[in-house]
Amino acid sequence: MVDWWTTRSRREQILLGALAGLLLIFILWFGVASPLRGAARDAEDHLARALADEAVVDAAVTEIARLGEAAPAPTRSAPVEQLVADTAAAAGLEVVRIEAGGDGGVQAVVMGPSASVMPWIALLLAEHAIAARHLTVLKGDVGQLDVDATFAPVTP
Repeated sequence: MVDWWTTRSRREQILLGALAGLLLIFILWFGVASPLRGAARDAEDHLARALADEAVVDAAVTEIARLGEAAPAPTRSAPVEQLVADTAAAAGLEVVRIEAGGDGGVQAVVMGPSASVMPWIALLLAEHAIAARHLTVLKGDVGQLDVDATFAPVTP
């Protein structure tokens, strides 16, 4: 390699040196600096999205806390057995059996569309202060669920 270099004229050596310098600048610019700058921009964008998401979550947490403090405790206007039966029928569920249980609760067996079961259970808790203490959910026919649950009033 040294022999090859020394056989070049001074003008060729200068041109080859300049070409090598330009090639080095090109490699540093497009191989190092530009990717690092792009990664920094991506990191800034990711941070901005994360901070925006955090603000949304913080606002939701604050709103949930406010609603939890301001919400009056749900009251029951009828016996637990009747409320379970009425709300199940209103939710489009078929009541197979309801039996009175201990501590003012009931055991209920219902069948119905899978999209109606969980909202029904949530409605019992939110609007009537009746919680599912034991819950067995089995897959029934297509799109149907069989539910065996023990419901009891929630004490404040």
